[in-house]
Amino acid sequence: MNVLITGGAGFIGTALAGRLVDLLHNVVVFDLSVKIESLENPVQGVKYVGGDISDVDSLWKLVKEKFHVIFHLASQTSGLISQENPTLDVDTNVKGSLNVCRLAHAMQSKIIFTSSMAVYGDHELPISEDFQMEPCSNYGVSKVCAETYIKLFRKRGVKSTIFRLFNVYGPGQDLANLKQGMLSIYVAQLIQSGKIDVTGSLSRYRDFVYIDDVVDALIMGIDNSLDGQIFNVGTGVKTTVDILIAHIVRESGQKDVKITNVGGFEGDQFGTYANCEKLQSYGWNPKVSLEVGLKSTYADAMRVLL
Repeated sequence: MNVLITGGAGFIGTALAGRLVDLLHNVVVFDLSVKIESLENPVQGVKYVGGDISDVDSLWKLVKEKFHVIFHLASQTSGLISQENPTLDVDTNVKGSLNVCRLAHAMQSKIIFTSSMAVYGDHELPISEDFQMEPCSNYGVSKVCAETYIKLFRKRGVKSTIFRLFNVYGPGQDLANLKQGMLSIYVAQLIQSGKIDVTGSLSRYRDFVYIDDVVDALIMGIDNSLDGQIFNVGTGVKTTVDILIAHIVRESGQKDVKITNVGGFEGDQFGTYANCEKLQSYGWNPKVSLEVGLKSTYADAMRVLL
């Protein structure tokens, strides 16, 4: 099968590309040239194409490839950056997604889209897919817009499956980006400075799901039985910030780690965790616990940062 991954030079995209190659698919990655050039270990057997999904002409050069499936991962993913530079979210997440939909329509490709738990906003209960979308950040709004375009193009004959990812973590995250990825930010801070700065209450909570489990879910999207559906991808486990930090500090073996609340930012979700019963009914289950996943994540971070 011929497969395109937009944003395939990123954390999730690289893991997905490797798995797809192992499954003998023909994989093309489309991402910003600077990201492709900075890859430490490009996936063998993958064709990399530089470009910007917000530029329709840049993306349209792929139209002759005739992809069966487009994994649309390319996105600005930081809630903080979305508040600082909302235009970037519109260009990449909204305009870029429209361009991907147009490309898929021209090639009659299926779209498998990575949306986000940010579309829901804050909820105290485990979130199921039928919860009302009430985003509290520009990033969340941009993902709602992208989903809306994908649903519109479904009416025009473009098959699609949407996965709303919760907090994905694991080896390979961008440890230099301290504005995206709660777990990776804390790990990087602790290794590099011996302290952790927290942007908001220690009582906030998230649902941390390991990268391998996320890739398992995304690949399931190729199956036609999942067409036209939306799925949460999380663990259903509510982990507060203070508990997460305790796990990280324990894994590090450090003593007397200074934890400082430096203040929150507008648009940050207080809490969210997933009800994944819908995806589980198709045979998917998260296999990696936070304790186990953190071990490999921390070990990889030590290798990268020291």
